[in-house]
Amino acid sequence: MKKFLAAILGICMLGAMCLAGCNNEDGPGPDPTPGGDTTLEVTGDEIQNDNASFEYIFNDLYNPNTLVDKENGFETASDIKGGRFFINGNYVKSFTKIGSRQDIRLELYNDTAARIVSVSAGMEFTIPTSEKIDVDYTIADYRIQYTFGDSILTASAESKNPYTSISDGWYVYVNEWAIRHLVNMKYYDNQNLTLLNADDLGFEITPVDPVTKTSDGTRAYPTVKEGNVTMRPGYEIYRFDIEINDPGDITHPFYHIGLIHQKSDARFFSLFVLKSETNKAEMMDKIMMSWKPISAKGLQRNYFKPGAAKEDPHWNEETLKFFRKFTTQSKKSWGVFSYSMPGEASKLHPGQEDYDKYLKSSRLVQQYIEDEVWGGKKYDIYMTYTHLGWGPNYAAVSGNHHYYPVDMSIALAHGNGFDGKPVLEFTYQFTSNNNLVDEEITPLFDIMRGKYDEYFARLGRDIKTYGKPVMFRLNNEMNTDWTSYSGIMNLLDPDIFTATWRRLYNIFIEQGCDNVIWVWNPIADSAPYSGWGEDLAYFPGVDYVQLLGGTCYEFNNYNGDVASQIKSFKTYYSSLYAKNKPFFSEWSMIIGEFACGSGGDATGELGRNRAEQAAWVRGMFDELNAENPADYVKQIKGLIWFNCNDYGGTGPAGITNRLKFANAPNDPLVRPGEDYSDLAETWQAFRDGFAAEAARD
Repeated sequence: MKKFLAAILGICMLGAMCLAGCNNEDGPGPDPTPGGDTTLEVTGDEIQNDNASFEYIFNDLYNPNTLVDKENGFETASDIKGGRFFINGNYVKSFTKIGSRQDIRLELYNDTAARIVSVSAGMEFTIPTSEKIDVDYTIADYRIQYTFGDSILTASAESKNPYTSISDGWYVYVNEWAIRHLVNMKYYDNQNLTLLNADDLGFEITPVDPVTKTSDGTRAYPTVKEGNVTMRPGYEIYRFDIEINDPGDITHPFYHIGLIHQKSDARFFSLFVLKSETNKAEMMDKIMMSWKPISAKGLQRNYFKPGAAKEDPHWNEETLKFFRKFTTQSKKSWGVFSYSMPGEASKLHPGQEDYDKYLKSSRLVQQYIEDEVWGGKKYDIYMTYTHLGWGPNYAAVSGNHHYYPVDMSIALAHGNGFDGKPVLEFTYQFTSNNNLVDEEITPLFDIMRGKYDEYFARLGRDIKTYGKPVMFRLNNEMNTDWTSYSGIMNLLDPDIFTATWRRLYNIFIEQGCDNVIWVWNPIADSAPYSGWGEDLAYFPGVDYVQLLGGTCYEFNNYNGDVASQIKSFKTYYSSLYAKNKPFFSEWSMIIGEFACGSGGDATGELGRNRAEQAAWVRGMFDELNAENPADYVKQIKGLIWFNCNDYGGTGPAGITNRLKFANAPNDPLVRPGEDYSDLAETWQAFRDGFAAEAARD
């Protein structure tokens, strides 16, 4: 969990961060008919040959020169041999007029290429291929995928650069949020990748200075001041041709990445990721030469329709019963995260190194919270974390894995939702360095190569051995820049994330693991700021996910008039529900981790906002215990308070965000000097909230 983001170049740090599904916020949903125009006849995906449509598109939709691509044979409307017109979620037979509410995507074909005109996104480009192209418009507001021959091309139109008000805002953005790892040779070495065009990038990489430890006085990683400006005058291009060595099960080992924008435009650009079975560098260069921004018209939309969550046919009866109970309950299930269970091989069983100490600490803090903080309310859910391994030199072949702590899971959880014991929420992460991405390590390539298969098989068997339902929250916060399994760490391709998710799922099924409920938990505001990396690009599919995860933190680390700055539980979670509603209104949500802080010492007196924290908790229970709860409250089935701080500040305690609300006396894992007895008002707010819930039921 990365909960403290540094302010960059005058951009103020936000007071909170929300995690969960995201949606198109550009306007209302699709009209019953495309653009409200009943004259548009819906058809299949067959190629149309309507000359009137071609004339309109080429000569009237834009001026006659806009769509021209002489290099690829598109000079006049007569050069078009066929086309497809995708309007508001459907292909139509003809397109001869435009409506303001239309989402318009056009495919124009000649004998050797396809001119793609993304009217709603404001860009056009040519795919130089005569092979049949299948197009996926499912999340067209974020990205579109074109499959042909042995290749898949992902294209997106981007305009979310937040730094355009500063003189070098484009270079701040592209270095931080796009090419950060692609220009670091250590990244290629660590993942066993080859940068095929390393000697012909067309731009210079500024290395990290060994003395200052930065590349430009700010960023501690290689940077590029200017892209290739000679390849195409007036434009700036960043091109990377990459081969995945030792591909194993990777079906598309060649990656060709291109970013392009007009030199005069610091906001709008396009990202292209072409992956193929063979080297397609020349094709990507042609795409770069054919790209052009055009006037955007209409309204971009997504067409993602997961419907209701599906019960996994592999579940045993006990897991199925819990899932049905959890997703239909009106009463909320509660838990707290305080400590991860140990995963090292030397700490998995009683009597081993540190096992007994971690078990003792976990029990102490749980009992203290239940008895003293919550006034007798018991944990319904027990949450823990584990990841693949630890250390910057960790690799799949090292054998230094973290294993599933079966014994401690049984000791601390082992509930089924009916027996009074906590049900386990197990957050598992594909990382070997606790998401320290500056180490330039991501295990996803080795996972796709199959190098973790044996380890994952053991993981599945161990979870089955645990024997009770497990809410398995895999790789939370994937649509970010700080996780090893993010798109920016994996060739700007979220499909790598979904491939590894599905691989793990299938291995679990092969091992007879019948007690896992899969939880998908992205972050609401995608970081990097982009469309290509938005949450829905990471959705593994309805057959692989059963619960929606969400999290909003109110750090409450303000100075001055806190009341005017703090945002309520209702504000965060009603907004979160509104964003998810177009796609996940029929899904149940577990708040995988959340908290309201009491004021960290990084910006002022430690605990100074404790009264506001208590008021926040009371407001939360007002919402949760309402006689007629709002729809967003109904969707929430479980909540996990994050009983940990963010550290690293310059204050006496070094606490940047004081989210922790309780220590247990005599806990050997507690940091010296930390005391939370000042939060008595917050504790009382919890007791009153749980008492009101009990009285209501």
